[in-house]
Amino acid sequence: MNTSKPILQLENLCVNLGRKSIIEDINLSLNRGEIVSLIGPNGAGKTTLVRSVLGLLKPSRGRIKKQTGLRIGYMPQRLHLEKTIPLTVQRFLKMTQKTRDADINEVLKKVGAEHTAQRPMQEVSGGELQRILLARALLRKPQLLVLDEPAPVSYTHLR
Repeated sequence: MNTSKPILQLENLCVNLGRKSIIEDINLSLNRGEIVSLIGPNGAGKTTLVRSVLGLLKPSRGRIKKQTGLRIGYMPQRLHLEKTIPLTVQRFLKMTQKTRDADINEVLKKVGAEHTAQRPMQEVSGGELQRILLARALLRKPQLLVLDEPAPVSYTHLR
């Protein structure tokens, strides 16, 4: 039995978009070290739930309680980059926070994408992009890692 406080707790969470109810009365308690998978058909509200947890969507009802100072690393299912902007992988990874090159190289190696560091983002493959987005999420040193539809890549070597 885990007696520690949850890092994330959802209480009767509901999200409506317009008049349509997307998710209703979701209750979830997530503790440190747990792995949770959201499974359901397309349109079931999985991404809506994730966006609510991230604070990108405001719930229509219910509460989201997060541990104070909770660092969340987020890997989106898609990323749209302007094709005409020259941006290397390394520069992309530096955009959201001050990060040392050594830390970027270490996390790229951890996800198996160290060979992409100096390549333009527009030239990486779909699988490489997934690894780069995972590296970006890991650079935050998250306490909660949220992966929205990750590609079927083995992440067991990240521990």
